[in-house]
Amino acid sequence: MVSPQHIHPPPNVFAGVPGTRMPSIIGKIPHQPEKPIEVKPDDPLFVAEDKADLPPLIAFYGSASATTWLEDRYLIWRGEGTTSDNPKVQGYLKYNHHAFAWGDPLCLETKEARKAVAEEMVAWAKKKHLHLVWCCVTEEFAEVLAEGVNGVGWSTLSCIQEDVLHPATVKLDSHDVKHNIRRAQKESVNVEELRLWEPDFMPDPKTKQIIEEGIEAWRANRKGRQIASASLLPWLDANNRRYYVARVPGKIVGLCILSPIAHDSYQIKNAIAFPDAPKGTSELLLSRVIDEMRAEGKNGLTFGTSAMSELHPEANLGGWRVNMMKKGYRMINKKTGLNKRAEFRAKFESEQEPLYVCFPPHGFGWSGVLALMKMMRA
Repeated sequence: MVSPQHIHPPPNVFAGVPGTRMPSIIGKIPHQPEKPIEVKPDDPLFVAEDKADLPPLIAFYGSASATTWLEDRYLIWRGEGTTSDNPKVQGYLKYNHHAFAWGDPLCLETKEARKAVAEEMVAWAKKKHLHLVWCCVTEEFAEVLAEGVNGVGWSTLSCIQEDVLHPATVKLDSHDVKHNIRRAQKESVNVEELRLWEPDFMPDPKTKQIIEEGIEAWRANRKGRQIASASLLPWLDANNRRYYVARVPGKIVGLCILSPIAHDSYQIKNAIAFPDAPKGTSELLLSRVIDEMRAEGKNGLTFGTSAMSELHPEANLGGWRVNMMKKGYRMINKKTGLNKRAEFRAKFESEQEPLYVCFPPHGFGWSGVLALMKMMRA
């Protein structure tokens, strides 16, 4: 593994001369820099010491789901003999006797490697007396589980999707988006990248305070029960992420945070307009980020996951259990409005790629659904 005390400088580092970029680590195996960055467990801008190897691995191997593993509530499983060249790493949530593995494991992108990781983690979960469920996995990994792990074909269903857009082809022709962008521009909203510098990787104290106060106001303005797989932790892994802020004269009114993931892409970790932001701030903020990624030639941007309106059985699943789970999913969706995120993201010409929930026979009943929902309350 990459040593926790030796993390390669990330793609948003601006070291030495202002305005100059360090080389991107995306698409490269991290190596040790000449001057190591010291990771301090109590420093909020770095991840916890036991997860300090994850950011460069996520940037090379990971999906959007893997970026959530850096939060404290996620635990990390590592397979025997895992290395940066051949990782076997999985983030998961634990609730009572359930272990919810979140997203595809970090491993080589071959069927053989995926199957080997799955079999090793299943054996580990059995030894720990845990009911293992894989959530938000890609079609490739779902197929491995459905075909059989240690001779047992797993059940798979889809009720989640990833909202992905490709900067090179997005035109933002939606009347609603263009109208809201014009509204924001009339209110003198301006978007710029907030550059973070070595060695602190923090904005100046005044800017930091304004952003944190805006986030708290945004949180206080939300209504209803919140269910999410990720929390808004603005400075977590700050030395690897990129930040864009929307400003009006005298204050910051919006924030977008990007996290590097595999295939020369970024996840939009958070994109929010503060309560006092002019109408259209969100649209202007995201349009500027899309333009920037297009200019840099990035392969993709993903909003991460959102809920589908219905639950769909895919493999090794049928009968009364499907009807029960469909009914329960509709009820949860109605109470929480889970699929509203997808409606907003669709305005930016995002493509919906299905993700899957996978579990062994009789391994995910109504008790599992309730356990998952309790874990996701935010």
